[in-house]
Amino acid sequence: MTSFRIITDRFTMLGLAMAATLPFMAISPVKAAPASCAVEAQAVLADAANADKDAAARAARLVRVAEKICAEGNRFEAAKKFAQARQQLGSNVQLAATR
Repeated sequence: MTSFRIITDRFTMLGLAMAATLPFMAISPVKAAPASCAVEAQAVLADAANADKDAAARAARLVRVAEKICAEGNRFEAAKKFAQARQQLGSNVQLAATR
C-alpha cells in the first residue's frame, strides 16, 4: 500500500510542476516576432515606395532601427518597430509569421 502512495505522490508532484510551467509556455514573446527580419524590412520598404514621401522616410528610419535591433537578437522589439513603421505608412496589412 505504501508503494501505491509513493507513485501517486510522484504523479501529483509531476502534475503540479507541469501546471506551474504551463502559463509561461503559453505567453511566449517569440510568437510575436516576425519570421525573418530581412523579409519584414523588404515588405515595409516596398509599401513605402507607394506612400507619401515624408511617411516613407520616417518608415525607412524605423526599419533601419528595427534591423539593428534584430541583428542584436531582440526580434520581439524589432517586431514592434516594424509595426510602428507600418503605422507610419498607414498600412493595416500584417505578414503572417511562418515557423
